[in-house]
Amino acid sequence: MSNHLAIATVSEALRLLITRALPPDIPFAVEVGARKPPTEPPTDPTITVFLYQVTANASLRNRDAPTRATDGTVLARPAAALDLHYLISCYGEESQLVGQRLLGCVVRALTEQPVLSRQLIEEAAAQPYLVGTDLAASPQRVRFTPTTMDVEELSKLWSTLLQTPYALSVTYQAAAVLVEGRVDPVAGKPVLRRTVRAVPSRGPVVERVLSRPAGSPGAPEEGPVTKDRELVLEGTGLRADLIVARLGERRVPVDPGGVRDDRLVVAVPEDLPPGVYQVQVLHGLALNGRPAADHLALESNAQTFARQPRIVGPIGTADRGDGPSGVSARLDVRLDLPLRDDQQVVLLLDESHPPAGRRGASHQFRAPAPPRPRTDPYEVRVPVVGVRPTAYLARVQVDGVPSELTVSSDGTFSGPVVDLTH
Repeated sequence: MSNHLAIATVSEALRLLITRALPPDIPFAVEVGARKPPTEPPTDPTITVFLYQVTANASLRNRDAPTRATDGTVLARPAAALDLHYLISCYGEESQLVGQRLLGCVVRALTEQPVLSRQLIEEAAAQPYLVGTDLAASPQRVRFTPTTMDVEELSKLWSTLLQTPYALSVTYQAAAVLVEGRVDPVAGKPVLRRTVRAVPSRGPVVERVLSRPAGSPGAPEEGPVTKDRELVLEGTGLRADLIVARLGERRVPVDPGGVRDDRLVVAVPEDLPPGVYQVQVLHGLALNGRPAADHLALESNAQTFARQPRIVGPIGTADRGDGPSGVSARLDVRLDLPLRDDQQVVLLLDESHPPAGRRGASHQFRAPAPPRPRTDPYEVRVPVVGVRPTAYLARVQVDGVPSELTVSSDGTFSGPVVDLTH
């Protein structure tokens, strides 16, 4: 997801992409601007990038519906899925075919790199008028696709540009740009027991992803994987001479000596950030004299597990203020797992002991974008506004995975708690 600056960020990133694609093939200076084609065609080499239309993306426009419950409570933050339509026009000395040479570079650049890279978006975000854009952190990548327009459609497009003469141009569609709303949904209640189980049907097959305390011979359990736990994969055909477990983008070697055909234990790296990961089992085969480590030929199906953080130490408060709308403060939370710079962090507060006859309040506050790189990858600072002065159960949700809560002997959640009464 991304904020209201996403559209402008895409335009600026496209301008940078075209600018850098010109040398060394174009030996002269070219002005590349994100603006409407000029009414007076320039004589100097020029490329204009003009966003002439914005439409709803047909495949993503309803993916988050419904966003509200029947009583009007916000269930999910609304997001608009948009397609951006660009008119790219090229100007220059006609006798030397400058416009056609520039157009060739544009088409080549968008064919070689049709997807905006995160690095290019971050460079575009350095513009002072784009400060605060978070498009680089959006999981949805923006892709450019050429669009075909016949003579009639092209004539209609240029006729809307009053007193602007036609110039050699191409049209591209950028899909999809997600513009997220500002309203925060009500935080869901934590899950105390999990009974979901998925069984795929191909081998080598990972049927279940469980976990247990690291180094313990005890029975594995379902649920999120905290820092002190190891993965236990159950399935069929797991044994091999060389075994590697792939956790997201990481590869973790597995000692084949302790592997059974129906069970595999994987040590999770301690610095693996919280979030949702896919795990696969890779088998190496020695082929044509090459060692098995160079040829991971067999892959299992992918299963998903959640890497769950814990809040460590007391939660600090700063900049507290009491007003008619409630308490405002900054909460400083420390986790036991490091965070990446691009991860989305949300603080969830649930009233710990609401009075009888009143439903406990729930709040959700998004952490502001951190400096890059993070000053301290284990610390999160989140401003809260307009909450009742009482005690709250606190969770930190990282990329959709909330931190662990402690459970008391009577089966209720007991912490971590932040007290905002004083």
